Amino acid sequence: MKAAVYLIGLRQATGRAELMQRELDQAGLEAVRIDAVDSTRVSRAEMLKQCASEGSWGYFQTKDMACTLSHAKAWETFLASDADVALILEDDVFLSPDTGAWLADLSWWPADAGIVKFERWRATRLQVALGRDGVTHLGREVRRMLSRHAGGAAYAISRRAAQHLLDSRPFDITLDNLLFNFDASKPARGIRVYQVQPALAEQGNEAPDEHAIGPARHRPKGWPLVRQKLRRGIYEFRGGFRILPSVVLGRATLEKIRFDGRSLATPQTQHTHTA
Repeated sequence: MKAAVYLIGLRQATGRAELMQRELDQAGLEAVRIDAVDSTRVSRAEMLKQCASEGSWGYFQTKDMACTLSHAKAWETFLASDADVALILEDDVFLSPDTGAWLADLSWWPADAGIVKFERWRATRLQVALGRDGVTHLGREVRRMLSRHAGGAAYAISRRAAQHLLDSRPFDITLDNLLFNFDASKPARGIRVYQVQPALAEQGNEAPDEHAIGPARHRPKGWPLVRQKLRRGIYEFRGGFRILPSVVLGRATLEKIRFDGRSLATPQTQHTHTA
């Protein structure tokens, strides 16, 4: 199997680009640059040609539309290549130095995987349901992800999953929910997702003065805001109820995803099955 790497970033975010190049260099990676869709230059009306204004997660922010469409550009570029798997990165992550080794040898890749999430979302209370069975590779586990995990800044995707997501247009939900919310996102329910634990990447690699590029977010008011909160609450409840039997029966565990930025590779930790 052959892997490619795509780095998504706004053209004007030169500080982030410099920081990310250091991360790529120390991880032994070369990336194809994907210019992100700029919500200050592309109108909401233009984005609505590929997106819906509202979906199961509520009002679709213009900034979030731009993010999802940026990833769609990366998926399209990947499908035009001869790679079997693509690592999609946003330009504000820290990478473990052994990330390149994970892509150099993909023999660990689960046969039914559509996406493998490399990232940890920085939320102290977030717990993710992971299947007990998995594979240990280079000191980290690869286990089936059974509940929602926020963040879409570092994940590896198969050709089939990329095409599946592109075919789901018009997009109507934020990128991370599109990929990793199995209750609110119909496309996510058609993809087997795995999580690397400890994670290989984490957001937060911010350049000075580039933290909040673009327009401010629009917050719905009145009934649209109430409807959005109700919808999200229902999906969160549904997700918890759905995974409860697996947790109670011991088929899955609730865990906080960790990020370990060190290389954990040792000869004894490759391709070991866990249960």
